[in-house]
Amino acid sequence: MKKPKGKMEIIRNQGLLAATLLVLVPVYVFASLFILQFLCLFFLFIVIGSRLYAEHLVRSIKIIRRDAELREFRQQWVRVELVVENHGLLPVFLLALRDGTGMLSLSKDSKMLCSLPARSVLAFEWQGYCSDRGVFLLGPVTVRGADPLGLFPFQFAFSEQTKLFVYPTPRSVLLPFRDGVPLGRLLSQNILHEDLSRPRSLRPYQMGDEQRRINWKASARSPGRFGMNLMVNEYEATVSFPMSVFLNLDIDAYPVKKALSFMERAIEVGAALCLLSARKQQDMGLLIFSQRKTFVIHPSRFTLIPILETLALFELEGRTGEKGDCVNILFERMRQFSAGTKIFYVGPALANGDYIRLNILKKFHLNIEYFIIDEKTVSQFGYGNTRQYQVKEFGDDIF
Repeated sequence: MKKPKGKMEIIRNQGLLAATLLVLVPVYVFASLFILQFLCLFFLFIVIGSRLYAEHLVRSIKIIRRDAELREFRQQWVRVELVVENHGLLPVFLLALRDGTGMLSLSKDSKMLCSLPARSVLAFEWQGYCSDRGVFLLGPVTVRGADPLGLFPFQFAFSEQTKLFVYPTPRSVLLPFRDGVPLGRLLSQNILHEDLSRPRSLRPYQMGDEQRRINWKASARSPGRFGMNLMVNEYEATVSFPMSVFLNLDIDAYPVKKALSFMERAIEVGAALCLLSARKQQDMGLLIFSQRKTFVIHPSRFTLIPILETLALFELEGRTGEKGDCVNILFERMRQFSAGTKIFYVGPALANGDYIRLNILKKFHLNIEYFIIDEKTVSQFGYGNTRQYQVKEFGDDIF
């Protein structure tokens, strides 16, 4: 039986077999007493059989991870599932398993003691608490066991690991849209705004209808007087206004004492806004600004998972001593936004001149709102009738 890939094995007491052979074989060959020869053969059989038993178990046991990747939010519990298989013809009387936890706080211990009959499968799971945002590697799995007599204990590890994405803490946010462009896919009376992904009803075919609208399955089930009665799909007419979150994660723009906690809170706010947009079936994008790197995800559908993974992967940087100009970055990217896009700025308070500059975005039919996390109280009305929201430093409520 071949050794599984990614398996690193160690069999201890390697010298026991060699010592047994060096001592017992000469005694068996040169001894004249039958009882002494019988004892030599008996102990040789035990030692060699135990060694072969241990070798067989090492090559028969296999660990399978149910998930190559796991995703969970911060401050939530994650469940890791493993499968232990014994492909051999011999049973395992005692096996100890331990999975690498990747610095997770445990609720259920990642160790297990078990026995496996021949040709059997056993499920094993443990739970961990995701206390920090980031990407973690779980594993490898370490397995310890021995032959029935314990003469040759063995230990091996499977190098396969599970990648765990810990997203920011999920927060709920409700925005009072009193002016500007709301989120969501709004119903429209204009047939040009039909969404082909949202079927509404069927109607009989009329002259001038496009062939791609014909529902052939429904038509086959609706026979007419002269054959098949063609049925045409009708769709919901909707208007979509994209949304993009602009995260200012320039550490030099935050207060020195609370920079890291404020930045983590800003990441939570950005994730909450993206979750709100996903519930509204909204096209969403993300723009992260920092001193050393900038991440851009253009507004489109099905971008929630890439956005959350980007937020999980983002590592907070050290100070450079010079505050960056995030407003220029936003103006450089505004050409990529379609008309009606709502931009949410999340970060520290800006200078008065920056608010005035950003009001120019309204000329390009872009709406911007500010989520400010700062030690000082911000104006609830903003500049030029632009709304600002004071983000709480901690807690379930955003503002």
